[in-house]
Amino acid sequence: MTTLATVSAWVDLYRAAWESNRPDDIRAVFTEDAVYRGKPYGGEWVGHPAIVAGWLDSQDAPGTTTFEWHQVALEGDVAVIQCVTVYPEGDKGGTYDNLWVVRLAEDGRASEYTDWYVAR
Repeated sequence: MTTLATVSAWVDLYRAAWESNRPDDIRAVFTEDAVYRGKPYGGEWVGHPAIVAGWLDSQDAPGTTTFEWHQVALEGDVAVIQCVTVYPEGDKGGTYDNLWVVRLAEDGRASEYTDWYVAR
């Protein structure tokens, strides 16, 4: 059963990968056959090679964002997480509200990840 501690540890891994952009850090967040959806429709990345390539293609430079989150719901192995991401400058400059739906495997990595986001 997934717990708040498991979700928190996963968010920490995700954020570490976000800040490092190292392939090993990215792979540590997701199962080998995970499905990553950067939006709720189309364009999914499936498996480590696709997730790492997609992530690196759209990466943010380390230290360019602030990030806050809290858990909204937890049912079985699925967590719903509300986030606020701020990009102070650059192409993405602004504040984004995110809603993540994450299915966690027994080892704490995500087997499915979907991000709904909107610019304020």
